[in-house]
Formats: sequence, structure tokens, C-alpha cells
Amino acid sequence: MTTATSPPEHALRRDHEAPLTPPVRHFLRKMTVATGGGMFIDGFVFATFAAAMAGRAHDELHVTGHWDSWISASVLIGTFFGGLIIGYITDKIGRKPMFTFDLILFSSCAFALFFVQSAWQVFVLGVVMGVAVGGDYAIGSPLLGEFSQKKDRGNYLGLLEISWNVGYVIAYIIGYAINSYWPGGWRLILGASVVPAVICLFIRHGLPESPRWLMSKGRDTEAKRIYRKELQVRDVGDLSEEEPQETNYRLLFSKEYIRRTLFVSMSWSAIVMPYFALTFFGPTILKSLGLRDALFGALLGTIVALIGATISWKYIDRVGRRPITIIPMFVCAVFLFLAALNSQLPLVFGVVAYFGYLFSYGIMSITTGIYPSEVFPSSVRASGLGVASSTSRVAAAIGTFMLPIVNDDFGTPTVLVILGVVSLGGGIISYMWAPETNGQSLTESSHRDLTHRKAVPVVPTAA
Repeated sequence: MTTATSPPEHALRRDHEAPLTPPVRHFLRKMTVATGGGMFIDGFVFATFAAAMAGRAHDELHVTGHWDSWISASVLIGTFFGGLIIGYITDKIGRKPMFTFDLILFSSCAFALFFVQSAWQVFVLGVVMGVAVGGDYAIGSPLLGEFSQKKDRGNYLGLLEISWNVGYVIAYIIGYAINSYWPGGWRLILGASVVPAVICLFIRHGLPESPRWLMSKGRDTEAKRIYRKELQVRDVGDLSEEEPQETNYRLLFSKEYIRRTLFVSMSWSAIVMPYFALTFFGPTILKSLGLRDALFGALLGTIVALIGATISWKYIDRVGRRPITIIPMFVCAVFLFLAALNSQLPLVFGVVAYFGYLFSYGIMSITTGIYPSEVFPSSVRASGLGVASSTSRVAAAIGTFMLPIVNDDFGTPTVLVILGVVSLGGGIISYMWAPETNGQSLTESSHRDLTHRKAVPVVPTAA
């Protein structure tokens, strides 16, 4: 028997959660490629900078130890400002216009990298490219999440993080090949990211605005038209999470949302700070651990992380967000502490621990784009993701800037212990604050009164 406060299950089922038709699947795949392209480019450019500086570019551009640190942190510094500024603008004026602007900015800087003559020019272009990347972080995940169904939203958003790892791997392979067989072609490594950026720009042409963002601004008619055209929804219903409201940063730091803002920012920082530092200076760390072909080892490490991310992507909508975040965080800490003991252990233990860390990182990495897209309402979703990504990039920049300094003064074991403590702290924060949003619609997961709501079990369908 049903009541007004307990409607039957079929009455709660939204038409937009029905099995997908082929045209809708095609649209979602295009949206995934378009948004994943930005993540691919981020991983790609980070790897090209690392690969170029590991080759002849370092000497020909007269890169000193000072500029080595600044170049390693340049894209991360830019990402900080891009996430904050473009994320806020995106919530104010919409996802669609900024989704094009940021790639035009990135492509222009990537092309200019072919002609750099000094280290400071690489740094400046890296910062501006980082601004575009930070903006894309704040736009892409919310946009895709706002079109996805709740039963496989984690799967779609997880693909974005896999795209980052794929971009990093491909760029590192290109860099490894050029450094090995044509060292003088280092400019091709630096500027190679212009190719995927231009391709992605063409793919994004014609994509619609987010209906949830339109509804958050009271533009329901436009939103329903997009849902009916792109997702073939007959009865849209009320998809807004809140009453239409103006974008305001203060909501992220209000009593209702401050814990969510702190959680996504601090956990994301704990995930990427050790990874960015260790991978940018991967050859240096692996040499310290005793691996002879350190450049190949660094390349292998990126593939190991990709494998971990792919496994996690397969199970994210079955296992849930919490375990895939918390357990690998503690495992990463254990592996980093073991790697720090490499001088007291046989060589194989230190190397295996290093790769074990990268595999565990890959598993938890895909949640960085999922949680921020699920725990904030549409009016500040891009802003919330921008704050989280910006905070994480500050942490990553600190890690990449300080690693060579700490490594030179105190040695690799000290570096690994510090990064292990960061992972341990991230695991504790996630255990205390991470919500379980699996199986919830964005209306449920982002509502200010549903912070402690349990996840709705996901029942596999034939869709």
C-alpha cells in the first residue's frame, strides 16, 4: 500500500533513466569523447613537458635547476587559476561557450611551444596552458555528469580519468621514442599537444548546453527541449536540485557544503601530489632505487597506472565510490613506505613497491572527477570542481617543485616517506568524510540535506 510520503517505485522512475536508444548512446559517446579529450590533453601536455626536459631540451634551452622546478610546476600553477576563474565563469554564463574558449587558448599556446628559445618561455606558455586545462576540468566532468544516467554515471565520468592516463602514456611513448632515436626533435615533443587539442575542438562543435545548468537558471523550456532532442526524453519532470539561484562561491563554504568542499579538495590533493611529483621525476627516483633503465621504467610505470585505472573504471558503479577511494589510499601509503626502505632491502622490493604504488594510484584516480561532479548542485557544480582541482594542483605543484630539492638535500627515502604520509592523511580524511553517492541521481547526491544518505543499490539492467 502506498502513501503520499512513500510513492511506489515506478512513480519515482524518471523517463531519462530508461534504457538508452542507439541515437542516445551515440550522443553520450560523442559527449564522452569531447569531454575526455580535455583530460587526455592534460595528461598529454604534462608528459610532454616531463619527456622534453628529460631529453636534449634541457640543455638546449639552458634549463637550470631553478627553472627545472618552475617548468615542472608551470601547468599545475596555471590549472589553479583556471579552475577557480573559468569554473566560476562557467557556472555564471554556461558550460557551452567556455568549453570552446579554453581549447582555443590551449591550442594557441601549444603551437607557440614549437618556437620557444628559452626556459622562461616554456614556463609562461605552460602556465597559460594550465589555465585552459583547469577550466576544462571545471567544465567537462559536470557537463558529462549532467547528461549521464545515475546507474552508469561513474562509468562515464571514470572514462575521463582514464583519458588522462591514456594521454600521459601516449605522450610519454612519443617522448621516449624521439629522445631515443631523434634527440634533436625535442620541439616536436613540446608542441605535440596541439594535435589532440585541435581534434577535440572540432569534436566539441555543436554540443548543447547542460539542461541542468539551464534549469538552475530558471530556463526550463530550453532545458526540456535539449533533453527531448538529445536524450529522447518524453517526460522530463523536475530535474533541478534546488530552486533557481545565482552562482555564488559562498555556497561552497556554507555550513551545508563546507565538509564536501574540504573532502573533495583534500582527498584529490592527497591522490595527485605524490603521483605528479614521482612521475615528473620518475627517471630520477627509479635511478635512486637502483633501476638501470630508468627512462623505460618511468614509461612502464605510466602503463601500470593506466591498468589500475581501467580495472577501477570497470567496477566503480558496482563497488561504489568509498571503497575505491579509501582502500587504495592506504595501500599507496604502505607501498611508499616500503619503497623508502629500498637501501635495506633487495633491489626488487623497492622497484615492486614503486610500481605497486602506481597501480593503487590508478585505481583511486578515477574518483577525482566523479565526487566533485556529484556532491554539488548545478548552480555551483563547476565552481566546486574548480576549487577542488585548483587545490589539488597547488598540492601537485608543491610536490613537483620540492621533490628535487628534498631529494638532493635528504635523499630519495625521505621523499618517499613524506609522500607516504600524504597518502596516509588522504586515506584518513576519506574514511571520515567520503560519502557514498553510487546509485543516486544528481538531485539526491547534491542536495544539501542528503549528506549522510545511503546509496541506493544499483540493479543491473539490460540497457
